[in-house]
Amino acid sequence: MAQENKDEVKEQAEEQEESSEETAEEQQPMELPPVNFESFIFGLYNTALIHMGMRDPETGELIQNLMLARHTIDTLGMIQDKTKGNLTAPESNMLENLLYNLRMGYLRAVKQPDEPAEDEPAKEPETEDEPTESDDAESEAQDSKPEPENTE
Repeated sequence: MAQENKDEVKEQAEEQEESSEETAEEQQPMELPPVNFESFIFGLYNTALIHMGMRDPETGELIQNLMLARHTIDTLGMIQDKTKGNLTAPESNMLENLLYNLRMGYLRAVKQPDEPAEDEPAKEPETEDEPTESDDAESEAQDSKPEPENTE
């Protein structure tokens, strides 16, 4: 009986191996970006953006992990400190700009946790309380009209 179980397990393992070989042959190799400093930094940058918040396309629910976002931003900051003086000017500028964008995005995400983080700051909505140019013109026109005199 034990021999039957061993044979059965062995057959299942062989079937799984064959099916995984077939799927590997069917899949075409994915082209990966070159391994260099810029692609490494962009990978961490994108990871931080994802952790700061994105909407699930199916449910619309916000998926956010600010602790991991902060850790990734701190990792990029550590890389900036450790590589100071060893980077080309474009690499240094890229890292500085990406870190600035991530830090500002992180602050927005902390202050507004229900909104997904974006690369660019969100535009502030216009409110009706603020006077517009046409409102100013109307109020000036009313001010220039003489008020009727009270003859009591």
